[in-house]
Amino acid sequence: MKKINLIAVLSVAVSAGCWDFEALSNGQLLTDGGDPVDLTMCPKKANNLQEDCLNPEADVNNNCLPGCLDPTCSTHSNCLASKATYRGTGSVRPAASGCSGETVIHQTLGAQNCTAACPTSNCNSGTCTGAITLYDQAACAGTGVKVNFPSTQACSAVTVAMSAMPSAKLDKFTAGGCTPKQTTVNIQPTWSGDSYLCENKNQNGLFVDLVKSNDCLVFDGDATCPSDTFKNKQTFFTSTTGMVTCTCSCAVAAGACAINGGQVRVSDSMTCQTGGSTKNMNVAMDTACLDIKDGTAMTAFTPKAVNFSATATCQSAGVVASTPNPSGQLTLCCK
Repeated sequence: MKKINLIAVLSVAVSAGCWDFEALSNGQLLTDGGDPVDLTMCPKKANNLQEDCLNPEADVNNNCLPGCLDPTCSTHSNCLASKATYRGTGSVRPAASGCSGETVIHQTLGAQNCTAACPTSNCNSGTCTGAITLYDQAACAGTGVKVNFPSTQACSAVTVAMSAMPSAKLDKFTAGGCTPKQTTVNIQPTWSGDSYLCENKNQNGLFVDLVKSNDCLVFDGDATCPSDTFKNKQTFFTSTTGMVTCTCSCAVAAGACAINGGQVRVSDSMTCQTGGSTKNMNVAMDTACLDIKDGTAMTAFTPKAVNFSATATCQSAGVVASTPNPSGQLTLCCK
């Protein structure tokens, strides 16, 4: 009776999927703490046939251990502890081959780069602010008229007393602006490389037979590899959950508002015209007192307007704030 009860208990355990592959493969069986079960009390005459490992009711070799309970099934793919996630057999290749059941798989997420995701075009325009003071005497003496530059490029009319030796002093520019339009940007993750899995799905058999045509057993998720033949574990992924989040920033480029010959121009035209008889002076130095003289004739003139065209150049940057997690895990148990 003990033998019959043991078979019944084991059959229920197999159908429920809760059994210990390693324990069975080592020929060990757990009891309820009572007297040891005598496994030699099988009323059948045992033979040397291979058990039908696909049939939980079969007892082909007459040892009273049907299906996966038979030790000879310990090296059959159908009797793996992780059989619920078993997909079949397959081999990994470094390049696409167009094989049947080919799947792109990965092992490691690549280094994520946010430079392209946070370009300079994501920056609001940079600004240069400042002022120039126009004097009606040389050496920045006499009466001074200060012109504050507007936030946008413009020609500003000014009234300065007639003078034979006018002068001007330009304040240093203050750079600003260059704020990001989008502070965070999401981009697709990248893998460090691609591999290609060629599968023979739903392929079952003894390890000794499976090893002839394919390299690995393939499982969904994180599976435990058997301790015989296909014991080397490799982990791959097919996808990711989430995106790469980039934090974008913008800053004024170094020297963006450094004075040059075209940023500030003093003119004897109220509309800042150039050419013809109009006199113009490009201010190419700041904080120093400069004589107001025409850039061509080098003769002094009384200014009537100031043209301002200085803008700051922005530079952008992006850093990885968060990365996704790999998903779609596959376990390959290989020779």
